[in-house]
Amino acid sequence: MRPSTATLPSDPAEPPADTGESEGAVIVNVAPAGVDIAVPAGKSLMAAAQAAGIRWPNVCGGLAQCGVCAVEVIEPHGADPVPSLTELQMLARLAMRPRQGGTMRLACHWRPQAPARVLKPGVRAPR
Repeated sequence: MRPSTATLPSDPAEPPADTGESEGAVIVNVAPAGVDIAVPAGKSLMAAAQAAGIRWPNVCGGLAQCGVCAVEVIEPHGADPVPSLTELQMLARLAMRPRQGGTMRLACHWRPQAPARVLKPGVRAPR
C-alpha cells in the first residue's frame, strides 16, 4: 500500500484550498482546443468533459457503437487499463488511425489513470 501524499491544512478548522480539481482526478489535455479536463477516478474522459460543460462529439451517447468520440492518446504519462472487448471491437472498425504515433481510444470508455495529452478535433470549451 502506498503512503498518502495528501497534506493537511495548518488549521484543522480551515478547509483545504479549492484547486478546481476533483480529489483523485487526473488531468487530460485535449488538443487542438487546448482544454484541460479533470477526470475523476473511474469516470470516462467523455463523461468528465460533458460534466464540465465541454462539448464532446458523439452520436451513440457513450455506448461504444459509433466511434465518433475516439481520441488519439499522443502523450500518455503512465500506464492505462487495457481496452475492453467492446472498445477493441469498435476501434477495429474505425477508419480513423493515429496521426501522431499515438494510441486510439474511445473517450466514452477510456478511464485515464494518469495525466495525458490527446488529439480530438471538434471539442469545444463552454462559452
